[in-house]
Amino acid sequence: MATTCPSTSTTMCRLLLIFCFLLLFFSCFVSNTPVHGVAQAKDGYHTFDVSSLLPRNKCSAAAAGGHGGLAITYNYGPCSRSGRKKSTTPIFLQDQSRVRYINDKSFTQYSTQESVADRSPEPKRSVNTDGYFLVEVGIGRPRNNFSLIIDTGSQITWVPCSSSEERKNNSFNPSLSTSYSPTGKNYSITYADNSSSEGVYGCDEVALDADVFPKFQFGCSRKSSGDFGNASGMLGLAQGDQYSLLSQTASNFQKKFSYCLPPVEDNKGSLLFGDKAISSSPLLKFTPLLDPPREFDSRGFYFVELIGISLAKKRLNISSSLFASPGTIIDSGTVITHLPSVAYKALRAAFRQEMLQLHCPSIRRPSDGILDTCYNITVCGGRYLKLPEIVLHFGGEVEVSIDPAGILWQTEGNGACLAFTKITGDYSGLTIIGNRQQVSLKVAYDIEGGRVGFGNGCMN
Repeated sequence: MATTCPSTSTTMCRLLLIFCFLLLFFSCFVSNTPVHGVAQAKDGYHTFDVSSLLPRNKCSAAAAGGHGGLAITYNYGPCSRSGRKKSTTPIFLQDQSRVRYINDKSFTQYSTQESVADRSPEPKRSVNTDGYFLVEVGIGRPRNNFSLIIDTGSQITWVPCSSSEERKNNSFNPSLSTSYSPTGKNYSITYADNSSSEGVYGCDEVALDADVFPKFQFGCSRKSSGDFGNASGMLGLAQGDQYSLLSQTASNFQKKFSYCLPPVEDNKGSLLFGDKAISSSPLLKFTPLLDPPREFDSRGFYFVELIGISLAKKRLNISSSLFASPGTIIDSGTVITHLPSVAYKALRAAFRQEMLQLHCPSIRRPSDGILDTCYNITVCGGRYLKLPEIVLHFGGEVEVSIDPAGILWQTEGNGACLAFTKITGDYSGLTIIGNRQQVSLKVAYDIEGGRVGFGNGCMN
C-alpha cells in the first residue's frame, strides 16, 4: 500500500518532496561539475581579461585559501620579501633537470631520494628559480623567520646556519637560540640541478603560523651551493621518515595539509595543516593516493590516477594506460606539467586547432625550447581572450578544470605559450602534474586517509 500524506499536511509534504528533488539535483550537478580555479569556464571556454596575465607592481591580495595558515608567495614580485622583478633567464632549465632526476629514479638508479652522487653532473648553466613558491617559517627562540621553498618532493626541511657571534646573511645561529640542541647527526643533499646542502641535524622550536613545535629536527646547513633564488632553504612536504615534517607533526596535523598557489605574483596563497586543511573547503573532491610502482625508488612522491584529458568539453583520444605506466605524480616543485609524448601531441594538436578557429596568431617559441605552442595574445580578440578549457580526469570521478593562468605561460612581450610539455628521454617517464596547473585550486593531501582532494578557486 502506498504511503500518503495526511490531508492537513499536504502543503508541507509537497514542500518536502520539492526540497528532496532539489537536493538530489544539486548533488548530481555538483558531482558532474569539474573543480575549477578562480575562472569558471562556460560551454568549454574561458573568457577573461588579458591583463589578468600581466605582472603588477603592487601586492594586492591578502593570503587566501582559508582561515589563516602560512602565506604563499612567488619567488619574485611585489608580494615576495625581495620584491624583485621576474627574471628574464629561461625558467625551464631547472625544471628539465628536476624532471630528468625524478624519472631517472624509475630505474632505481639512486639509493636515496635526495642523494644523486652517482649521476653525471648537470652542466653549469644560469638557472631561473621564479617557478618556486615560498612560505615563511619561524625557527628558534627568539624566533628567526626564513623564506623556504615548499616542495612535495623533498623530505628534509633545512635552513642555512652560521657559527659567528651574530646572525648574518639570513642564516640561523644555533648559539643565539636558547631552545636549540644538537643531534650529532650529519646530512647531505644534492638536488637535480646540482645544487646541494650539507650540515648537521639540529633540534629547535619551529613555528608554522600559530602552531609551535618545541623539538623539531631540521637540517642546519653549513655549506650549500647552487641558486635557490630568494629562498633561504627548503620546507620538505614529502612523505618520509622521522626527519620529514609530516612525521614530526603527525600527532597535531594527522599528516594533512593543503595549499592554494596564487595565479599571479601580486597575489598570496595559503598553506594549511591539520584538520583545517580539509575542513576549510567542504566541497573537496578526492582521488585516491596510489602506491608507487615497485621499480620506482620514491619514498615520498604523491602518486595519483590520471585517466584522461578534455579540451573544450571534448575528451581527447588518449589511453589511460599512458598515464598509468610507470605512473603519475602531483608535484609542487616542478613548474610545467610533463605528459607522455603521445598524450602531449594529442593535446597540442587539439589546442592549436581551437586557437586557429579563435583567430589567434601563432608566434615563434621561446629560446629555452620546452614550450612549443605560442601566441600573441593581444591580437586574439582584443581585451578579452577566449581560451579552450582543459580538464584533467582522475580516478574516483574527479574532474579538475585548469585555471587560465595554468593553461598559458606568459613569455616576453605579448607572447604566451601552452603551459604543458612532453616527457623527454629514451624511456617512458612519469607523468608529472606541475605547480602551474595547480594555481588557484585548493589541493589537499590526506596521507593517512590515502587521498588527494581538489577544491574550487581559493583566491580572493
